Amino acid sequence: MTKRGLFAAAAAIFCFLAAARADVADFYGNWENASRDASGITHIQVNPAGGNRVSVRAYGDCHPIECNWGLVEGQSYSAAPHSRDVESISATFETGFARKQIILRKGPSGELLFEVLTEFSDRSGRHDFDMTGRLKHTAWAGPVGQTWERGTTQNAGWGGGVRSGASPAPREACDGFDPKGAQVVQDGSSWRVVAGGKTVADAGGDKRLAQRVLETIRYYRFNRKCRVGAAPVDYWKYGTSIPNKRMGGADCITFNATTVHAALIGHRWRIVDGVQWIADLGANKAQADQLLSLIRTYRLSAECFVTRPNPVMVYWLSH
Repeated sequence: MTKRGLFAAAAAIFCFLAAARADVADFYGNWENASRDASGITHIQVNPAGGNRVSVRAYGDCHPIECNWGLVEGQSYSAAPHSRDVESISATFETGFARKQIILRKGPSGELLFEVLTEFSDRSGRHDFDMTGRLKHTAWAGPVGQTWERGTTQNAGWGGGVRSGASPAPREACDGFDPKGAQVVQDGSSWRVVAGGKTVADAGGDKRLAQRVLETIRYYRFNRKCRVGAAPVDYWKYGTSIPNKRMGGADCITFNATTVHAALIGHRWRIVDGVQWIADLGANKAQADQLLSLIRTYRLSAECFVTRPNPVMVYWLSH
């Protein structure tokens, strides 16, 4: 079965799931996704289009503000061919990098339950994925102005539309060192990488890992170790640049700087790309925003580690 066929099959299955009986008018209005989850959806508007027909507009989680996915015709599904009860509404959006089908149904407490099936079309190799969530009624009625109606560009965010407004600049703090003088030294039972009298990495009792850190520093000619805001995430630079060539044997997570975004999962803010999470910033949204700003400022595309799950060194690569 083709991916398009899978979307249709998923919609058919979804409409037969147990749901609260509803009239199409029960779907009308403005709806908000308070979770800011990995689906990328922030707001959905459903408006009448005659009979059981509706129009659906969706907004996505861009940074620093939302992006408009556009306005499409929605398809309503009834419980049976002659039933007037509307079980679900389906709407499909093309966001430039992905095709997203949103399926809505009424929840037991008046909310909308949604499912979004994301099919990536940018040949990035990322897996298509399926997410569910809840939408609550809101008075929010969308942004004022027509700049939201432009097509997607390289400056598009996770929402797939054009960002209005620049991302805040990351607050970087860096310590410089001379990589030519960097060396591995033993301190009791621990092995450290030292440059200019400063410890730049501590490998504990593993000399091999310390040597791997030193090889990485020399390969990329790193001469600055940095931190963004208060986020507990280190990164390395050569002068003002972040490298783009991967060292042989490097252990890296790759992602797309356009679609990566901050999501509140449980009670923790994570930087995610689709179903893949890249960094966990705990409960501090400001830290997540700073790391997201860094990723988009430098067009970062990979996070690399010298050993996992407890890395001795974490560095990033750009496009």
